[in-house]
Amino acid sequence: MKKLYIKETLNSPKVLLDPSKKRYEITGKSFPENSRTFYQPVLDWIDEVPMETEEKIQLSLDFEYVSSSSVISLKQILSKIKALCEKGANIQVLWHYDMDDPDIKEIGQEYKKLIGIDIQMVEKKA
Repeated sequence: MKKLYIKETLNSPKVLLDPSKKRYEITGKSFPENSRTFYQPVLDWIDEVPMETEEKIQLSLDFEYVSSSSVISLKQILSKIKALCEKGANIQVLWHYDMDDPDIKEIGQEYKKLIGIDIQMVEKKA
């Protein structure tokens, strides 16, 4: 698996998927002009994750804001991750939220219900 890095902008999150450092995270505000185009490299990266990997991948999702179009793209990402897990991949998803931001928490909880993926909800420390 290759490293994927997308620099954070005012309206798009930082994406760091780095197998060599075992860091997997998407953080920041997610309302890019075109969510489908922005998240396509992430979907492509997930397609490259080998089923037989022994490595545990811990993906941290930490958003300040998520637009409705980003919600759809993230659902696609999480659905692909769930499919990999069902085939034996060891991927843990952490959904970080601020206790003062019930909307972000609710989005993570909705993904758990809709997709049926085990997402660890992580409240940020003040």
